[in-house]
Amino acid sequence: MEFETLKQSHLKRNIMIGVVAVLIISAVVLNFTRAKYRVTQSIPLVNGTINYSLADLNIVALYIDGVAADELDSSKNYTLDTDQSTCTYKDGSTIQNLTLNYDSDTKTFTIAPYTTKGTKCTLYFDEQKIPAVDVIEEAYNTNPNMLAYDDYGNLRYIGADPNNYVLFNNELWRIIGVFSEDTHGVSGEKLVKIIRSESIGSIEWDSGNVNDWSTASLQTTLNGDYLNGSGSYASTGIKSDTARNMIETVTWKLGGRASYTSSSNGLASHFYGYERGTTVYSGRPTTWSGKVALMYPSDYGYATSGGSTTNREACLAKELYNWDSSSFSDCKNNDWLYDSSTYQWTLTPGSSRSDYVFLVGKPGFVGRSNASYSSEVRPSVYLTSNVKISGGDGTSNSPYTLEV
Repeated sequence: MEFETLKQSHLKRNIMIGVVAVLIISAVVLNFTRAKYRVTQSIPLVNGTINYSLADLNIVALYIDGVAADELDSSKNYTLDTDQSTCTYKDGSTIQNLTLNYDSDTKTFTIAPYTTKGTKCTLYFDEQKIPAVDVIEEAYNTNPNMLAYDDYGNLRYIGADPNNYVLFNNELWRIIGVFSEDTHGVSGEKLVKIIRSESIGSIEWDSGNVNDWSTASLQTTLNGDYLNGSGSYASTGIKSDTARNMIETVTWKLGGRASYTSSSNGLASHFYGYERGTTVYSGRPTTWSGKVALMYPSDYGYATSGGSTTNREACLAKELYNWDSSSFSDCKNNDWLYDSSTYQWTLTPGSSRSDYVFLVGKPGFVGRSNASYSSEVRPSVYLTSNVKISGGDGTSNSPYTLEV
C-alpha cells in the first residue's frame, strides 16, 4: 500500500511536470527575426529548400500567385495564403492548432506553435497589389507631413524631397497627387497624376509662337513621337504598350490669366481657379482631351511644405510671382517641383497676348514667356484608375512599382 501510494505520488508529480512543460512550450510563439526570415534581400532556394539552421525550418516549396518560385522579389509586397500554406514537423506529424502569419511591412514570417523538433512548410504567397489611390491616401494617414490637401480637396505630395518616386516607363517619375473628377473630367474617379522626374530636354512650347495647346508643337510631339516611343524619342519616349495603357485620356483645362503679380491674384489657389476657368486669349480653347501634357502653376505652388521661417500657410498666402524673394526662400527650397538650374514649362497660357505661356523660373518665381522660347519639359500624365502599386516604398532607391 505504501508502495502504491508512493508510486501514485511520483506519478502525480510527473504529470504535473509534464503539464507545466506543455504549458511552457504552448506559450512560446515563434516570431522569426529578420535574420531568420527576411525578403528585403533576395534569398534563393538551394535545391528547392531554404534551410534556416537557427530556426530549424525548411521551406520545401514556395509558390507566388500559384506559380512555383525560387525566391520572393524584395521590391514587392506579398500576403500569405494561410488556407493553402501547410506545415508539419519534420517527422511528418501534424502540428496542432497551426497559426501562420506574414507581415509584409517587417518582412517577418510567424509560425506557432513551434518546437525544436523542427518544421517544414509549403508556402503560398499572393503578390499584394493595392490601388495607387489607396496607397497614397494611406501614406497621408501614416505621414501627414509628406502630403497635404489643397484648397480644393486634392491630395498632394509636399516638401523638398518626399517619398513620391514611382517606376514608370522603366524610369523614375514622381507622384504629384490624387485628383478629383473636377480636375480631370473622368466621371466618378479619383486619379493619380505623375510627372517625369527629369526633363526630356529644352523645347519650344510652340514653334509658331502661339499659346494654343491644342495645336502647339510641344503637344503634338508629346502625344505623337514621345507617347509612341518613335522618331527622335525612340530612347526617351514611352517605350512599351504596358506603360501607354496605364495613361488615362483626360480633359486638361486650358484656362489662362492676365494679371497675377499680387497676393490678390497670384496665389496657388488663384492659379488653380484660372487654370480651370474660361479666361483665354481670343479664340483659344478652354479644354483639351489627351494623354500627355505638363504641370500647372498651381501644381508647383501646392507642392511646397514651407520651412522654419516661412511655413506652408504663409507660402500659400504669397503670390508665386514673388517666390524668388529671399524672404520667401523657404517656399521654393521646400518644393520638390522646383529646380534651381532650369526654367520649366507649365501648361497654362497667358490671356493678354497670343504668345504668352506661364513657366517656373529657376530663381523660383512663376512668370510668363513667349511660346517660342525653349524651356525644360517634364511630361505629366494621369494614371488609369485600375493601376495598382505592387511594391516599393516611394523612395528614390525603392520607387513604387505599378501594375494593372
